[in-house]
Amino acid sequence: MKRKVGIIGYGWVAGANHKNSYAQAKDVEIVAVCDVNKAALERAKRDYNLPDEALFDDYKKLIDSGLCDMVDICTPNSFHCEQAKYALNAGLPVSIEKPVGVNSQEVEEVRALAEEKGLPVFICFTWRHMPTTRFLKDVIDGGAVGKVYHCYIKCIKESGLWEGRRLEWRFRKDLSGTGVLCDLGSHMIDFLNWMNEDIVGLTANTGIFIKERQKVDSDEWAPVTTDDYANILADLKSGATANIELSRCAKTEEQLVEFIIYGEKGYIRFCNYVGEGLEICYGSKEEIAKGKHRVATPEKYGASWALYQSQSFVDYANGKKDNFTSTIDDGLRAQMVIDAVIKSSEEKRYVTIDEIAKGLN
Repeated sequence: MKRKVGIIGYGWVAGANHKNSYAQAKDVEIVAVCDVNKAALERAKRDYNLPDEALFDDYKKLIDSGLCDMVDICTPNSFHCEQAKYALNAGLPVSIEKPVGVNSQEVEEVRALAEEKGLPVFICFTWRHMPTTRFLKDVIDGGAVGKVYHCYIKCIKESGLWEGRRLEWRFRKDLSGTGVLCDLGSHMIDFLNWMNEDIVGLTANTGIFIKERQKVDSDEWAPVTTDDYANILADLKSGATANIELSRCAKTEEQLVEFIIYGEKGYIRFCNYVGEGLEICYGSKEEIAKGKHRVATPEKYGASWALYQSQSFVDYANGKKDNFTSTIDDGLRAQMVIDAVIKSSEEKRYVTIDEIAKGLN
């Protein structure tokens, strides 16, 4: 039996990334789409050959229509939790684009409701589904570098420097919550969580390079209120440490992502600009003396994240879960770290995740 998905929010993420992933998933079809933008609905109509009665400008009408038995939320961050709770109260499994919300309290409310209703909430942490990061996790879990002592993570892109980019929702705190911290940082934070290297405390600083942008619908200029960069120094549950560097205002070819995991036996490095697979240097003294070399990602890990993400949501809705499944608990954990980063940057002090958790109702 095919699961029937209704997509709420049909911007670039849903219309490109999610569309590509659903196209490769089994036993699922897109049956309805909601967006407040008429042009977006026209694209969705063409993409999925939908009738007019399957197009909505109100998410509640889509959920209440009875057309879908699952919901995929791809709206700006500030709408996620409200829409997720409405879907859960209607008895529908939910997928939410990261981050789950704009603060830990509202994410906790979604988590509690999902638990009460006994319904799955899937979070789109794409880096869990990348073939090479799956390979990396297996190598680390297999003990290749031994006990992990340090993790270095860099994720930088130039999207904040694109010519003519206006004050869209990602640059507004009221709609996005944070900037590069939630956009790129949530993926990197979840990557550590997924690697069993949860952040327990941190110091951080964030800031804005481009202070003003032109409004989307006028010639007026207004302040940017979300971060362009974040630097995080974190302590991990295992006793290891981590450095996370994030920026959306770094001139690169497109987006640079780098992970280096240092352990007692050597290191493993992934970088999307340095060839396919992993760079490794670990093992005996003799093996390390030979120097670093590259190992290709085995074919069994597939060719793209798109093979896995939407399928993982469908499987989770059908009661199947594996160590790649990202749940509302993972989303809450990432959001608490984001809140800790904000607090640390604002108050110029070390902040623990327990401190954030104790503030939840």
